[in-house]
Amino acid sequence: MTPTSAAPGSDVFDINQHEKKIYSQNGEDGILEFIFSTIGTTNKFSIEFGVGHGSECNTIYLLEKKGWRGLMMDYRAESAVQTDSPPKPSSGPFKDIKRSIKALLGKPTQAQPVTTYPLDIKNEKVTAENIQQLLQKYDVPQHFDLLSIDIDFNDYWVWKAITDYAPRVVVIEFNSSIPPTESRVVPYDPNARWDGTNYFGASLLALTNLGASKGYTLVGCDSNGVNAFFCKSELISNLQLSSIQDLYRPPRYGEVKHGVHTGHPASEKTMVEV
Repeated sequence: MTPTSAAPGSDVFDINQHEKKIYSQNGEDGILEFIFSTIGTTNKFSIEFGVGHGSECNTIYLLEKKGWRGLMMDYRAESAVQTDSPPKPSSGPFKDIKRSIKALLGKPTQAQPVTTYPLDIKNEKVTAENIQQLLQKYDVPQHFDLLSIDIDFNDYWVWKAITDYAPRVVVIEFNSSIPPTESRVVPYDPNARWDGTNYFGASLLALTNLGASKGYTLVGCDSNGVNAFFCKSELISNLQLSSIQDLYRPPRYGEVKHGVHTGHPASEKTMVEV
């Protein structure tokens, strides 16, 4: 299925109207709730890696409030239970975006909601080489509802390496500093880490092409230009979707110049075309 531009005024599937932040960073809680209210659920199983210490994640709301179960993984993370106050999120290109935006606008920040869900975060370094072994290690079902990828650098390559498991919905960070007409990604390096610049991850077009090769269709991006959302194409064949150019969202983070967010500082390194 290839989404096309919708006519003005038509009933387009619009995830941005449903953004809601409870435990997530950029309204992903509401977006995912809306997506699954549309396509339904099967086993309500989720996988999320790159969760830090669990203070802001895409799956906590589902696990705590919606009766889901799942797997959470992060490198050097400890299992945690949030009680009186949430731990600080780990560093990464999109941590504390909401707080940064509010600070730039002079708005007060709000404390993160406290979850009582026991966060059993597995201490695992996820790579393209070991992701399938990790999913097997933790008895992940071959077919499940949600996969969320947030490892700040090799996201594209890890998703590409997942071949024996089929989530119905995928949430993955994209590099919104790259226009939606360019298909670019960082060269794979299992030991690479984000360096604070716009040299990370993959462009929206690169992820959309990868998703299409796996049978997924892009359904939207959050308003801050952080995460892209994909669904199995057969599940949304009856929906009217916009083109990638219309679904793309530019960075709403980083320094503000002339009233426009500039994203992360430009890198001298060059991403590769895919």
